[in-house]
Amino acid sequence: MNKRVRPKYHGAEIITALIYLCAMSASLMYVVCRTRFIPCTIIMTAVSFGIYCLFYKMRNKRIYAVLSFLAVVLVTSAVVGITLSQGSLKSFVEFIFNNSESFDAGFAGTVILLFSSIIGFATCYFSVYLPRPSFLMFPALIPMILSARTAGGLPAEFVVFLAAGFALAALGTAQPVFPDDVTYFEDKNSRKERLAVVGIFGVILALLLAVIPRNSETPMGDYLDTVINRRASFYGTNALTNFTQSSGVNHGANELSDDLLFYASTNFPVNVSRWAFDKYNGESGWTSLSDYGTGWSSWKTQKQSLSANALASKLRQGASEGLLEEYSSMLLGLSAVPEQRYYTSARMTIRVADNSSTKVIIHPNRTINVTINDYDKSIYRTLKDEMFADTNLGKNAVYTLEYYISNPNESLINLFEEVDMGELLTAAEEQGVITNTEKTAFLSEREQAEEYYSKTLADPIDPEIVKLAKEITSGLTSNYEKALAIERWFGEAGFIYDLGYVPEETTAEYFLFESKRGICSDYATAATLLLRAAGIPTRYVEGFVLDEDSRDEYGRYAVKAANAHAYAMSYIEGLGWLEIDGTKYVEVYDGGDALSVPALIILIIIAAAAIAALLFRNQISEAIFAISLVFRSKNGKIRSIYLRTRKLVCSINGTEPKSASSGEIKDIASRSLGMGKETEEITDSADILLYGDKNTNISPKKLYKNYRLIRKTKRKMKK
Repeated sequence: MNKRVRPKYHGAEIITALIYLCAMSASLMYVVCRTRFIPCTIIMTAVSFGIYCLFYKMRNKRIYAVLSFLAVVLVTSAVVGITLSQGSLKSFVEFIFNNSESFDAGFAGTVILLFSSIIGFATCYFSVYLPRPSFLMFPALIPMILSARTAGGLPAEFVVFLAAGFALAALGTAQPVFPDDVTYFEDKNSRKERLAVVGIFGVILALLLAVIPRNSETPMGDYLDTVINRRASFYGTNALTNFTQSSGVNHGANELSDDLLFYASTNFPVNVSRWAFDKYNGESGWTSLSDYGTGWSSWKTQKQSLSANALASKLRQGASEGLLEEYSSMLLGLSAVPEQRYYTSARMTIRVADNSSTKVIIHPNRTINVTINDYDKSIYRTLKDEMFADTNLGKNAVYTLEYYISNPNESLINLFEEVDMGELLTAAEEQGVITNTEKTAFLSEREQAEEYYSKTLADPIDPEIVKLAKEITSGLTSNYEKALAIERWFGEAGFIYDLGYVPEETTAEYFLFESKRGICSDYATAATLLLRAAGIPTRYVEGFVLDEDSRDEYGRYAVKAANAHAYAMSYIEGLGWLEIDGTKYVEVYDGGDALSVPALIILIIIAAAAIAALLFRNQISEAIFAISLVFRSKNGKIRSIYLRTRKLVCSINGTEPKSASSGEIKDIASRSLGMGKETEEITDSADILLYGDKNTNISPKKLYKNYRLIRKTKRKMKK
């Protein structure tokens, strides 16, 4: 009668599971806790491996394994519950999905425990309890999905590490072992388990895909679709909520993305902006003031009147005709501007190219008109120069912008340093030199800038930054000269533009007084604070730079995520809002004498591999031996197994393996381990191979199982 039993599995390699867990931990922590990547990876590897070992110890005691599983679930649930009780679900989810824009130790610990429980148990289950190499891929999909759907993105070395870890774990899965008297086995329960596990992980992965928001790290990405229109109580305005909540924070180790966002076609390339921020919050970056979330549709008249060159020319012309006598000597000294350049403007066509749909309009400074294809509704503009449409523009929108070309008239700026701008413009309007619309436009812009400055000073600037601003601008009276001095100072003070530098702190103070290394957002933040400390109304702006390197064969500027740029915008009386770019004069670091993040990761992996090789040399040796058998012939496998068994058995009493006969090997194994039968099958097979029939029907697979049982028994008996 056939005896029906469920197979038992033995021989899982712990070292291969450890490598796989390390690969998954590294990938997850790179996505979720990048600012503390290395310590978090070490902690998560240790926790997940501890959970793996817990279930590994219970592999032959199913009831204890079930109880252990319930205990892990309860502990994990309790920790998640405590974390959420002290914060909020939204904050916790944002921490996971926002690519570590800010680090929270409590959230990080909860994430580590949560994912360690999943991957630790799953790896043990699929390699020890129900060994199915293909199922081992399930836990690896978690970091892959997170990286694909959030602001993360795994570099190639992480993907290779994951693939290598999976391959090793698959080779190290347990093997089924049956008693000698079994002629038939039935494994219906295992089939049911497999179907249940596939269903559970399928649901988990489907939920991840459905719940995780896609963040393409592009200004034209889906997250801009959170722009919500809400009509205000008076005509021509549109209140903007969640235009963007906060700026990004530089945590270092930046990688430029080649994702194409949009094309810009123009003969006069300038920076284009997407949004601005008002309030600096230290390590968490910039946020917007609620007072500046309203846009007006009646902005064109004012903006078209704000031409500094046109104003300078009209004032000079009026003085030459005998008008404005009180100011004539100063006005006649203004730089002459040719008539045709009074209102010189340029055009730029934006063609969105990343299949996104948004209401945000990317535009140059001094934009005076916008034309959008197939759009006949209002276009709104905030007081801090953000622009947005009344309705969603649809995928890959196309729009044309008209803007004034910047030709700063320094003599006009100097003029307004000496006279009262309001009195001069009022006199010019009364004598017919300029129109009332032009006067109102300039005075309104000044009034708005002064009001903005007073509101941004509600939070005091660090005294050290105020002191530094005074030192930089010492002896200067013109705000224009002060702004340029601060812009140049970054180059004079030895600052370095370094994409890969990882700062210990993310504050402006650390950047200004300690590291002096960073990216455009660091320079823009520092410049904005210094300019405000110098008494100049300034805002922090994020947008894109159009450089010659991005031009394609058609003459268009192919703007990519790598073209993203941050800079300061300062109000200078008589000129309006002027771009101050702290990166303009600094040295760009090429990374020649420092390790890049990929190189550092490779060194860490090599060091970890060396330590693992020292600590787990026996396990690694066995894994290599098992892999080598796959590529040997049948006779080669038998010979290798015999030689390995001979060496293993002879090590029990110190016998020299080369001089030991088959009989001696069987005798040692029988007396010391009680494994005479298994050893005899191996030695007899080798004898037949060496002295008898070269085409023996003995199965190398059976001999290898005997060898593993001998080795396992020796380890248990500590021989």
